[in-house]
Amino acid sequence: MKYKISEKRAAFLSKAFFEYSFKENVLDRELLEEINEPIELDFIAKNHNYDDGNDLLLAIVTHPYCDISTVKMILHRADVEGYLTDAERSGDFELIKAIITHLDNGFYKHEKFYYDPVSDPGALSFDVEELKKYIKEDAVLFNKPRGKKLETSFADNFHRRDLKFYNGTIKTVKSSQALKLITDRCNFIFKVPEGDFRIVKDNTIKSFIDCYTFPSVIKDRFGANEKKLRKVIMQPDLVIENDDILVVLFLFNSQAIQLENAATNVSTMMRNEFFYIPAFIEIVAVEENFDKIARIKHSDTWFAVSKGMQVKINDVGNLKFLRLILVEKGGVLFSFSVVSDQQQNLNNEVIKNLISNCSLE
Repeated sequence: MKYKISEKRAAFLSKAFFEYSFKENVLDRELLEEINEPIELDFIAKNHNYDDGNDLLLAIVTHPYCDISTVKMILHRADVEGYLTDAERSGDFELIKAIITHLDNGFYKHEKFYYDPVSDPGALSFDVEELKKYIKEDAVLFNKPRGKKLETSFADNFHRRDLKFYNGTIKTVKSSQALKLITDRCNFIFKVPEGDFRIVKDNTIKSFIDCYTFPSVIKDRFGANEKKLRKVIMQPDLVIENDDILVVLFLFNSQAIQLENAATNVSTMMRNEFFYIPAFIEIVAVEENFDKIARIKHSDTWFAVSKGMQVKINDVGNLKFLRLILVEKGGVLFSFSVVSDQQQNLNNEVIKNLISNCSLE
């Protein structure tokens, strides 16, 4: 019984199962059936791209080595609310039905790993009491979490996003008109938009970071302390502003979060970002249908756009409004945070204008 996967094995499993349909491959059921370590099934499920569909998850929840914690995670990330309201018409009906059937038959025997949906940014909300009406053995799913915690420290996970870990040649060139990234797999240019935008100076950004204090939840929710996280925090690659909005651009190593040449996996990209955001700012409120991620195609590449959030930034007086724009290319994740005092300043036209100033090749 293992509690850790080697980097070599993780890379092998990722190549075999992560975004297999994007590569026009079929699910390798024979390889999956050969797995006899619950931690490997948990790893595959945890990194599943939901744009791949549910065939892989169905094979995992019916696998004899599937751990109860893995079943819990898959269920809480599924559209249970749709299952309760739309039954057979819901997209995750077969998946949830399979979990319930196997639960009631006593199929799942062990809970070796720790899973708590409260700390899972990918978990979706649903009426727990209503779902319990459909399950005979509901205690298996909703009892207090047990098992061993497997998470890498939050600070270490965040550190892996640094471009210094990028596997390849990379060069950044910044001028008063644009930021250009040159790699051996892609070129990216972001032109400073028209409209009285100005580049915020590096020393201003550094002063803000040096004085910044993290939200109080960082220790309780993420098991991290400010001192350790401050050591791995990254300075933005570009910050621009005008009288209405502030745009912060980070360049991250996407290989660390297993996103390479993403075609349509906007939900996966956003899910990763929503995991990190609360460690740095407090989300006070969100726009209706916040879980619906917009997708905009530009330069033959998909951009993911979040709905609006109202956020509290420590050491900044008033509440702000925030939207995210994400795009991945060639092992680099380009992350735009668009901030304003007024929600109307973050309308779709503003977002589309920022995207139109990006060039990817």
